[in-house]
Amino acid sequence: ASYKASLSLSCRGTEAGQPVAGSKTYVLLSALDPAARQLTIEKTGQLDDLDPVFLAEVAGAAYEQLGAGACTAAVMEPGVGITGLMEPYGFLTGILGADEAGSEAVNGQEARHYTFDQRALALEGIAEATGELWVAADGGYLVKYALVTQGGADYFGEGIEGALTWDYALTDVNQPVTIALPADCPAGMLAAPQLPDAADVVNVPGVLSYVTAATPAEALAFYQQELTALGWQPTSEPVVNETLAVQDFTRGEQQLSITIIADETGTTVQLVLGVAG
Repeated sequence: ASYKASLSLSCRGTEAGQPVAGSKTYVLLSALDPAARQLTIEKTGQLDDLDPVFLAEVAGAAYEQLGAGACTAAVMEPGVGITGLMEPYGFLTGILGADEAGSEAVNGQEARHYTFDQRALALEGIAEATGELWVAADGGYLVKYALVTQGGADYFGEGIEGALTWDYALTDVNQPVTIALPADCPAGMLAAPQLPDAADVVNVPGVLSYVTAATPAEALAFYQQELTALGWQPTSEPVVNETLAVQDFTRGEQQLSITIIADETGTTVQLVLGVAG
């Protein structure tokens, strides 16, 4: 139902006789109900790009922040993002064949222990490897994985020798998960009621808009009733006339601004979600 997955990938060795080293650390928080995920990537050493990465998927919105850049949000697309492409275990090297090494408790879970070497990686005669993995006795998922592979030019390429280390751990199984978005992230997806005849609906992080045949006064009356039932409280007096209706609402730290404009083509309703100030 929920878990934390951590993966450290590190390299250390020499290239053309000069020392080189670097690492990447992935930390994923995942929950199923309500669905939410957060992935951070920290980097060190002699890598081309040392900017940290923040990704999150919350309530239908996908958030991204690279380095010191601004946090952006977009509508989640099925099969991409963290869920489809960035699960940390997907970076592990697969194996074929391992030796049983008993059972033990690892990361708070009973697990079956296995060991393997370069033969399980199809690297016999190319590199030396020492690996271990632990599989949950109840559930069959990977709990821990550790691998060190050492090699030279046959493995890394001409002029390079050293070692690669993989260290993966699955912890906090079925424990509460807290997703912490950076302060400058846009508002999330807006789950708000719509008038029955809503058409041309656009729903993106922080904004919901659509067209209706209702008058501005009718549309605003609908939201005054529906939002109050959902716990929203008006924070401004409504402005209503034949072509315009405007009012703000708050709920906790959130602010919802409603603007309704009528013209010869119909009435456009726009709801904008922000932070109450």
